[in-house]
Amino acid sequence: MAAEHDRTRTFELLARAGGADTPAPDRTAALEALAALEDYRAVEPLTAMMLDAELPEPIRTQASDVVVAYQDAVAAEALRTWWGSGDPIVMRHALGLMGRAEADLLIPVAADDAHPLQADALAGMGFGFGEPEFMPVLIRALDHRDRDIRAVAAETLLWEEPVAAEEGLLAAARDRSAELAAVAVNTLRYYPTRRVLRAVAELRDSNERELRAAALETFEDLRAQFESSVHTAGAKEAAAVREWVRPVADLLRPPRPDHPPHPSTPPRPPDVLSEHAVIAILDNPDQDWLELTGTLRRIDWSAYDSGARTRLTGRLATHPDPLVRECAAAVLVGWSDADTLLVLTADPSLSVRKAAMYSLILLPVDPGIATAAWQYLATATGTTAYEALRTYVAHAPAAEAIDRLVELARTDPREVIRHTAIHSLGDLDAADPIRALAPVLHEQPGITWSAHIALLNELGELGSPVRPPAYLATVDNLDLACTLAEYQN
Repeated sequence: MAAEHDRTRTFELLARAGGADTPAPDRTAALEALAALEDYRAVEPLTAMMLDAELPEPIRTQASDVVVAYQDAVAAEALRTWWGSGDPIVMRHALGLMGRAEADLLIPVAADDAHPLQADALAGMGFGFGEPEFMPVLIRALDHRDRDIRAVAAETLLWEEPVAAEEGLLAAARDRSAELAAVAVNTLRYYPTRRVLRAVAELRDSNERELRAAALETFEDLRAQFESSVHTAGAKEAAAVREWVRPVADLLRPPRPDHPPHPSTPPRPPDVLSEHAVIAILDNPDQDWLELTGTLRRIDWSAYDSGARTRLTGRLATHPDPLVRECAAAVLVGWSDADTLLVLTADPSLSVRKAAMYSLILLPVDPGIATAAWQYLATATGTTAYEALRTYVAHAPAAEAIDRLVELARTDPREVIRHTAIHSLGDLDAADPIRALAPVLHEQPGITWSAHIALLNELGELGSPVRPPAYLATVDNLDLACTLAEYQN
């Protein structure tokens, strides 16, 4: 068992972390070890430490940081109660665990330059806030008077990559603070534009080691994207792509010879374990969590009879460790257990809900699953929303799905839903509805160009005569330029 994952130490570490006489370095080491363990049993006692106003602030703050790093199952009522407590440490803890459902609390703090918890609120916008209305809050923070706030905004913007942030990120990349500049440069690796490629290339010669290293890494990533697009373009669109990259062609390398792929390692055969052995694994809370999840994923679950499956389903789906419940989703697919998977889509843990929703797409068509996925989609965000929509389309009647997909593609504020809806219409061969979405091409991007790219791809598959608006050809974005070249040739 790897020492960093050895959960037999959990309660010893908790005692050391909370001990009044524990030296500060030992306390910090104990809390760092607890963070690596990700033991669900530590969440409650660490939360109690955070809430205990009698403990020194450093202990409470560090305990909070450990919990926030991996807990994803907190009752909304608790978050709002903590936020209203008036205790700065408890309020900070609540911010770190808030999601889209708490936008009414988090966003005003993120937008308030005078609020002492602004940085924490901005950092909390990394997941679940992928809607255009939230992007100005982060982009505005790139111009904050406090460099630390600017750095938090630059780092958080990495997750949604709004095109409107490019100007502010480039300014941050040229800041006198090498630390801030390095953070901005790291985020810019997800901005495949000629302007960014040129700017990052120039920063490779920085005298600041941290910035130079970030620039080298980002430049290599961006250059590889550009080279791949140029060298793999089809015969018809190659000339257009080469012309588009001409202003930065001096930064690119000629094609390199392909190397034969490394021989693949034969897959390991699944493990055959008795029901008793599996229960012994599930009943041992002290084991290495990496070893635990690896073992659960290697078991030959098809080997169990119906009685064993029923007994194991109860153990897996109600296990106190969310890592086990997450692994259970793949098991339940193999057993075609839609009912239990649907129960898991309401699990307190986001990771479990996401795994369950993903798994439901693999089951035979079931209108009940379609109904549940559509209801789930109403409040889902990010990857979970994407999985919910795909699951809905897989199980819904085509006519119903097409009507709903068109509406989502036109009006939904979640960008991941818009472009997924467009691609789903293509999968359903909904030619006329796709053509009717052509006005989307005239819209400015909500966050990125993904909806425009998806629509051009689907229109191209139809051989559609729709002429894209001229302004798209002036956009500095590699992915959009390549899509246009393919569409127009």
